[in-house]
Amino acid sequence: MSSSGKRPCDPAVVDVKTTNSEAEFVKRQITAPPGLPSKQPSTSAWQEPPGPIAQIQSQHLPDAVDIVIIGSGLTGCGVAHTLLNHPAAARLRITVLEARNAVSGATGRNGGHLVSNAAELVPGLVADFGPEEAAKVARFSEAAIIRLKEIVDGLDKADHEASEFRHVVSTMGFHDQETFESSKRAIELLQKIAPSTGVLNHNIISAEEAIEKYRYRDVVGGAEQHGAAALWPYRMLTAVYKDLLNRYQGRFTLETNTPALSIESGVPISDGDSLYIIETPRGQIRSRKVIHCTNGYAGHLIPKLRGSLYPLRGTMSVQKPSASFPRLGDQVSWAHGGQRNLDPRTGIMDASLYYAQQNAVTGEVWIGGDVQPLSQLLTSDDSCVGELAARNLSTILPRIFDDDGSPEPLKVWSGIMAFTADGLPIVGKLLSSLTERSGDGEWISAGYNGHGMDKGWLCGEAVARMVLEEETPELPGCYLLSAERLKSLTVDNAVDRLLNVIEK
Repeated sequence: MSSSGKRPCDPAVVDVKTTNSEAEFVKRQITAPPGLPSKQPSTSAWQEPPGPIAQIQSQHLPDAVDIVIIGSGLTGCGVAHTLLNHPAAARLRITVLEARNAVSGATGRNGGHLVSNAAELVPGLVADFGPEEAAKVARFSEAAIIRLKEIVDGLDKADHEASEFRHVVSTMGFHDQETFESSKRAIELLQKIAPSTGVLNHNIISAEEAIEKYRYRDVVGGAEQHGAAALWPYRMLTAVYKDLLNRYQGRFTLETNTPALSIESGVPISDGDSLYIIETPRGQIRSRKVIHCTNGYAGHLIPKLRGSLYPLRGTMSVQKPSASFPRLGDQVSWAHGGQRNLDPRTGIMDASLYYAQQNAVTGEVWIGGDVQPLSQLLTSDDSCVGELAARNLSTILPRIFDDDGSPEPLKVWSGIMAFTADGLPIVGKLLSSLTERSGDGEWISAGYNGHGMDKGWLCGEAVARMVLEEETPELPGCYLLSAERLKSLTVDNAVDRLLNVIEK
């Protein structure tokens, strides 16, 4: 499969046997410094051609602003959009710092799905937090889909069409009976604690229906999520930024290719606040508040968060299916799941999860999923593509769909997600025990555990309102960062959770 000249990752498999245990190996990987995003990332087809604001920056970096947002992805855009449109922030000067081109991180590299994973989370949430909080998490995902549609609908006609937002039935085909039965129980529990509001409806379907309606191959059953959506996230966000830059000239800037190298605090100012000094290759910028929206790279500026939140690399592709593959992109998106497996002899992890959507115009299929060594999975490097993952994706379409034709792989790339020790996003004010900096003006929204599209924007809205000292009743309490929650966000818990997930 082509990767447009981008280098493959080191093909050597780091055997977990070289450490005393799998746990020791994972701990070493997830606590490694993530560093800054690669200067030469693998090329995502979502980002071709680059948007008009892809490399935008001021002639001179602002000397001082009220709020610096670090990261220009879905969350950072949600923060900026909320603040700039909020009456209480009408006089605030706001700058987004982006290490690379605009929207070049996970949001510009993912699968383009607006799908809730609430059913997957609900059993654990009910056990840990009770049915009311679990239902709140489910409703939050529903609200995110509604909100992003509102944002897209607010774009001009050309950008609206380019975003390709469409409601679809998100489907899942299950490869094994155990996974299917577990999903059935989870959906039944979700339906019990959070009855349908008409936004999202979950159904279990038979193997025969999954095969006939959605062209799955060799599945034991399936599920439908009505009301989900698919879109072109990169085009949507670059359009939103373009609009914000036009409407808020003079108090909003997007500084691409301007990584935040370090943060220094403690400079007192007259009203009792501290002033943060953010060092970049283009000079310093001072700010009263700093909002971290760097997701898998959060540990670069917050070292004590490493391991509690860690990067994980996923693989994505776009392929031309055979002529016999159905044109369902305006109606359906797909996922195919089964039992995950980690081979202790090789360290190779098979996620047994594939997710796909089809461009409704071209018929091309955008599909992602991973089979790769843990050493290549637990990394923050998106400059390369795992050879094993690329080979696997190049042959996956006829293996999971009832289509005997030969697909033509067009491009493959990688992207960095962020996972957390308890499997939940981290949203709220950063504790000084984490930042090891004076002042209380740092905030974070990150760690979406592979499901950022149905969480990132609304989490960004919530943290923006927290900065403005407003209540955020819609945000699930289990997402909030607190001293109490921090006690459970340990490296050991992260290791245990990761190994339990990939070995079950």
